[in-house]
Amino acid sequence: MRISIITPSYNQGNFIEKTIKSVLDQNHNNFEHIIVDGGSKDCTLAILRKYNHLKWISEPDGGQADAINKGLSMADGEIIGWINSDDYYQDNIFTDVLNNFNDPSTSWIVGNITFCYPNLGISRADISPKITYKNPLKNPDIVRQQGVFFRREILSKVNGLQKEYYMAMDFDLWVRLSKLQEPKMVSKNFAYFVWHSNQKTCKGNQLQQIKEINRILKDNEMPFISRYLFLCKKFFYYLKSIVKAGCIGAGIIPSNYANVPIFKFRRQK
Repeated sequence: MRISIITPSYNQGNFIEKTIKSVLDQNHNNFEHIIVDGGSKDCTLAILRKYNHLKWISEPDGGQADAINKGLSMADGEIIGWINSDDYYQDNIFTDVLNNFNDPSTSWIVGNITFCYPNLGISRADISPKITYKNPLKNPDIVRQQGVFFRREILSKVNGLQKEYYMAMDFDLWVRLSKLQEPKMVSKNFAYFVWHSNQKTCKGNQLQQIKEINRILKDNEMPFISRYLFLCKKFFYYLKSIVKAGCIGAGIIPSNYANVPIFKFRRQK
Protein backbone atom coordinates (compact mmCIF):
# COMPACT_ATOMS: atom_id res chain seq x y z
CA MET A 1 0.00 0.00 0.00
CA ARG A 2 1.10 3.54 -0.70
CA ILE A 3 1.26 6.12 2.09
CA SER A 4 0.59 9.80 1.41
CA ILE A 5 1.87 12.18 4.09
CA ILE A 6 0.38 15.67 4.09
CA THR A 7 2.12 18.58 5.81
CA PRO A 8 0.46 22.00 6.05
CA SER A 9 3.07 24.71 6.48
CA TYR A 10 3.47 28.41 7.07
CA ASN A 11 6.71 30.09 8.17
CA GLN A 12 8.08 27.04 9.98
CA GLY A 13 11.49 27.01 8.31
CA ASN A 14 13.19 26.38 11.66
CA PHE A 15 11.42 23.02 11.98
CA ILE A 16 10.25 21.72 8.62
CA GLU A 17 13.50 20.05 7.56
CA LYS A 18 13.31 17.70 10.53
CA THR A 19 9.73 16.89 9.52
CA ILE A 20 10.84 16.12 5.95
CA LYS A 21 13.70 13.91 7.08
CA SER A 22 11.44 11.97 9.46
CA VAL A 23 9.26 11.01 6.49
CA LEU A 24 12.17 10.39 4.15
CA ASP A 25 14.07 8.12 6.54
CA GLN A 26 11.34 5.51 7.01
CA ASN A 27 11.45 1.75 6.37
CA HIS A 28 8.87 1.82 3.57
CA ASN A 29 9.68 3.24 0.13
CA ASN A 30 6.19 3.43 -1.35
CA PHE A 31 5.23 6.84 -0.03
CA GLU A 32 4.79 10.45 -1.10
CA HIS A 33 5.22 13.58 0.97
CA ILE A 34 2.96 16.48 0.06
CA ILE A 35 3.67 19.88 1.57
CA VAL A 36 1.03 22.57 1.21
CA ASP A 37 2.64 25.87 2.14
CA GLY A 38 0.56 28.98 2.71
CA GLY A 39 3.07 31.36 1.11
CA SER A 40 5.86 31.38 3.67
CA LYS A 41 8.15 34.40 3.85
CA ASP A 42 10.96 32.70 5.78
CA CYS A 43 13.45 30.06 4.63
CA THR A 44 10.80 27.37 4.08
CA LEU A 45 10.82 27.44 0.27
CA ALA A 46 14.62 27.23 0.09
CA ILE A 47 14.42 24.08 2.21
CA LEU A 48 11.66 22.55 0.10
CA ARG A 49 13.71 23.08 -3.08
CA LYS A 50 16.49 20.92 -1.61
CA TYR A 51 14.34 17.77 -1.70
CA ASN A 52 13.40 16.50 -5.14
CA HIS A 53 11.09 13.80 -3.81
CA LEU A 54 8.63 16.33 -2.37
CA LYS A 55 5.34 17.24 -4.00
CA TRP A 56 4.63 20.80 -2.88
CA ILE A 57 2.84 24.04 -3.57
CA SER A 58 3.17 27.47 -1.97
CA GLU A 59 0.22 29.84 -2.24
CA PRO A 60 -2.21 31.68 0.03
CA ASP A 61 -4.88 29.44 1.51
CA GLY A 62 -7.87 29.58 3.83
CA GLY A 63 -6.02 28.18 6.82
CA GLN A 64 -4.72 24.83 8.01
CA ALA A 65 -7.86 22.84 7.22
CA ASP A 66 -7.96 24.27 3.70
CA ALA A 67 -4.29 23.36 3.21
CA ILE A 68 -4.86 19.76 4.33
CA ASN A 69 -7.85 19.43 2.00
CA LYS A 70 -5.65 20.66 -0.85
CA GLY A 71 -3.15 17.98 0.07
CA LEU A 72 -5.85 15.33 0.06
CA SER A 73 -6.83 16.35 -3.46
CA MET A 74 -3.17 15.93 -4.53
CA ALA A 75 -2.63 12.58 -2.78
CA ASP A 76 -2.76 9.19 -4.47
CA GLY A 77 -2.00 6.92 -1.52
CA GLU A 78 -4.47 4.55 0.06
CA ILE A 79 -3.25 5.48 3.56
CA ILE A 80 -3.07 9.12 4.66
CA GLY A 81 -0.94 10.66 7.39
CA TRP A 82 -1.07 14.30 8.50
CA ILE A 83 2.02 15.69 10.21
CA ASN A 84 2.47 19.40 10.84
CA SER A 85 5.61 21.24 9.77
CA ASP A 86 6.92 21.58 13.33
CA ASP A 87 6.36 17.94 14.35
CA TYR A 88 8.02 14.72 13.17
CA TYR A 89 7.60 10.96 12.99
CA GLN A 90 9.23 8.21 15.00
CA ASP A 91 11.90 6.33 13.04
CA ASN A 92 10.80 3.30 11.00
CA ILE A 93 7.09 3.16 11.76
CA PHE A 94 5.55 3.04 8.28
CA THR A 95 5.77 -0.76 8.02
CA ASP A 96 4.01 -1.10 11.39
CA VAL A 97 1.41 1.41 10.27
CA LEU A 98 0.66 -0.56 7.11
CA ASN A 99 0.52 -3.84 9.00
CA ASN A 100 -2.34 -2.42 11.04
CA PHE A 101 -4.25 -1.73 7.82
CA ASN A 102 -3.93 -5.31 6.56
CA ASP A 103 -7.29 -5.84 8.21
CA PRO A 104 -9.71 -4.32 5.65
CA SER A 105 -12.13 -3.42 8.45
CA THR A 106 -9.61 -0.95 9.93
CA SER A 107 -10.30 2.56 8.65
CA TRP A 108 -8.04 4.63 10.95
CA ILE A 109 -5.51 4.04 13.68
CA VAL A 110 -4.30 6.07 16.65
CA GLY A 111 -0.78 5.59 18.00
CA ASN A 112 1.05 7.22 20.89
CA ILE A 113 3.01 10.47 20.73
CA THR A 114 5.82 12.10 22.68
CA PHE A 115 5.65 15.74 23.78
CA CYS A 116 8.97 17.55 23.24
CA TYR A 117 10.18 20.79 24.81
CA PRO A 118 13.37 21.72 22.94
CA ASN A 119 14.01 24.87 25.01
CA LEU A 120 14.40 22.65 28.07
CA GLY A 121 15.88 19.55 26.43
CA ILE A 122 13.12 17.38 27.86
CA SER A 123 10.28 15.21 26.62
CA ARG A 124 7.31 13.22 27.91
CA ALA A 125 6.02 10.03 26.34
CA ASP A 126 2.23 9.90 26.25
CA ILE A 127 -0.19 7.01 25.82
CA SER A 128 -3.15 8.04 23.67
CA PRO A 129 -6.49 7.57 25.46
CA LYS A 130 -8.97 5.20 23.86
CA ILE A 131 -11.08 6.92 21.23
CA THR A 132 -14.79 6.28 20.92
CA TYR A 133 -17.46 8.63 19.65
CA LYS A 134 -18.25 9.80 23.19
CA ASN A 135 -14.76 10.02 24.69
CA PRO A 136 -13.51 13.08 22.75
CA LEU A 137 -16.83 14.80 23.36
CA LYS A 138 -16.38 14.24 27.09
CA ASN A 139 -12.78 15.47 26.95
CA PRO A 140 -11.63 17.17 23.72
CA ASP A 141 -8.09 17.40 25.12
CA ILE A 142 -7.48 13.70 24.33
CA VAL A 143 -7.16 14.43 20.59
CA ARG A 144 -3.50 13.86 19.56
CA GLN A 145 -3.44 14.25 15.79
CA GLN A 146 0.27 13.59 15.13
CA GLY A 147 0.05 9.83 15.71
CA VAL A 148 -2.94 9.13 13.47
CA PHE A 149 -3.22 7.47 10.05
CA PHE A 150 -6.36 7.15 7.96
CA ARG A 151 -7.60 5.02 5.15
CA ARG A 152 -8.32 7.45 2.33
CA GLU A 153 -11.82 6.05 1.92
CA ILE A 154 -13.05 7.12 5.34
CA LEU A 155 -11.73 10.67 4.87
CA SER A 156 -13.67 10.85 1.61
CA LYS A 157 -16.83 9.71 3.40
CA VAL A 158 -16.67 12.71 5.77
CA ASN A 159 -15.50 15.13 3.02
CA GLY A 160 -12.18 15.88 4.70
CA LEU A 161 -11.77 18.75 7.13
CA GLN A 162 -14.18 21.61 7.69
CA LYS A 163 -12.53 24.90 6.75
CA GLU A 164 -14.54 27.02 9.18
CA TYR A 165 -12.49 25.70 12.09
CA TYR A 166 -9.17 27.42 12.67
CA MET A 167 -8.15 25.71 15.91
CA ALA A 168 -10.38 22.66 16.39
CA MET A 169 -10.41 21.11 12.92
CA ASP A 170 -8.76 17.93 14.18
CA PHE A 171 -11.24 17.55 17.04
CA ASP A 172 -14.15 18.04 14.64
CA LEU A 173 -12.66 15.49 12.23
CA TRP A 174 -12.22 12.86 14.95
CA VAL A 175 -15.80 13.28 16.13
CA ARG A 176 -17.17 12.86 12.61
CA LEU A 177 -14.91 9.88 11.88
CA SER A 178 -15.71 8.09 15.14
CA LYS A 179 -19.41 8.35 14.33
CA LEU A 180 -18.66 6.08 11.38
CA GLN A 181 -16.09 3.83 13.04
CA GLU A 182 -13.92 3.87 16.12
CA PRO A 183 -10.17 3.78 15.40
CA LYS A 184 -7.83 0.93 16.19
CA MET A 185 -5.60 1.93 19.09
CA VAL A 186 -1.93 1.04 18.57
CA SER A 187 0.39 0.86 21.57
CA LYS A 188 3.45 2.27 19.82
CA ASN A 189 5.01 5.73 19.65
CA PHE A 190 4.31 7.12 16.19
CA ALA A 191 5.24 10.80 16.38
CA TYR A 192 6.69 13.74 18.30
CA PHE A 193 4.75 16.90 19.11
CA VAL A 194 7.12 19.86 19.50
CA TRP A 195 6.09 22.72 21.79
CA HIS A 196 7.50 26.12 20.86
CA SER A 197 6.58 29.79 21.05
CA ASN A 198 5.47 30.18 17.42
CA GLN A 199 2.84 27.45 17.23
CA LYS A 200 -0.86 28.17 16.90
CA THR A 201 -1.71 26.86 20.35
CA CYS A 202 0.79 29.26 21.95
CA LYS A 203 -0.13 32.48 20.16
CA GLY A 204 -3.13 33.71 22.10
CA ASN A 205 -5.62 31.49 20.28
CA GLN A 206 -7.03 29.77 23.36
CA LEU A 207 -10.29 31.72 23.32
CA GLN A 208 -10.84 30.91 19.65
CA GLN A 209 -10.21 27.24 20.40
CA ILE A 210 -12.69 27.29 23.30
CA LYS A 211 -15.33 28.90 21.10
CA GLU A 212 -14.90 26.33 18.33
CA ILE A 213 -14.91 23.34 20.67
CA ASN A 214 -18.05 24.60 22.38
CA ARG A 215 -19.76 24.85 18.99
CA ILE A 216 -18.79 21.27 18.11
CA LEU A 217 -19.97 19.98 21.48
CA LYS A 218 -23.26 21.81 21.07
CA ASP A 219 -23.73 20.50 17.52
CA ASN A 220 -23.24 16.98 18.87
CA GLU A 221 -25.89 17.55 21.53
CA MET A 222 -23.63 17.33 24.55
CA PRO A 223 -25.53 18.28 27.72
CA PHE A 224 -25.10 21.84 28.95
CA ILE A 225 -23.52 20.72 32.23
CA SER A 226 -20.84 18.74 30.36
CA ARG A 227 -20.05 21.71 28.14
CA TYR A 228 -20.06 24.05 31.12
CA LEU A 229 -17.59 21.94 33.11
CA PHE A 230 -15.25 21.63 30.15
CA LEU A 231 -15.41 25.36 29.41
CA CYS A 232 -14.67 26.14 33.05
CA LYS A 233 -11.58 23.94 32.87
CA LYS A 234 -10.38 25.61 29.67
CA PHE A 235 -10.96 29.11 31.06
CA PHE A 236 -9.03 28.11 34.19
CA TYR A 237 -6.11 27.04 32.00
CA TYR A 238 -6.41 30.30 30.07
CA LEU A 239 -6.23 32.34 33.27
CA LYS A 240 -3.25 30.29 34.44
CA SER A 241 -1.47 31.11 31.18
CA ILE A 242 -2.05 34.82 31.80
CA VAL A 243 -0.68 34.55 35.34
CA LYS A 244 2.33 32.59 34.12
CA ALA A 245 3.02 35.17 31.40
CA GLY A 246 2.99 37.85 34.07
CA CYS A 247 5.42 35.84 36.22
CA ILE A 248 7.73 35.39 33.25
CA GLY A 249 7.57 39.12 32.52
CA ALA A 250 8.47 39.84 36.13
CA GLY A 251 11.39 37.41 36.03
CA ILE A 252 9.84 35.02 38.57
CA ILE A 253 9.70 32.14 36.05
CA PRO A 254 12.42 31.62 33.38
CA SER A 255 11.27 32.58 29.89
CA ASN A 256 12.05 29.14 28.43
CA TYR A 257 9.18 27.74 30.52
CA ALA A 258 6.63 29.88 28.67
CA ASN A 259 4.98 26.96 26.85
CA VAL A 260 5.61 24.19 29.37
CA PRO A 261 2.82 22.63 31.46
CA ILE A 262 3.73 21.42 34.91
CA PHE A 263 4.35 17.69 35.02
CA LYS A 264 7.16 15.23 35.62
CA PHE A 265 9.69 15.18 32.81
CA ARG A 266 12.32 12.82 31.61
CA ARG A 267 15.46 13.87 29.81
CA GLN A 268 15.58 13.47 26.06
CA LYS A 269 18.17 11.01 24.82
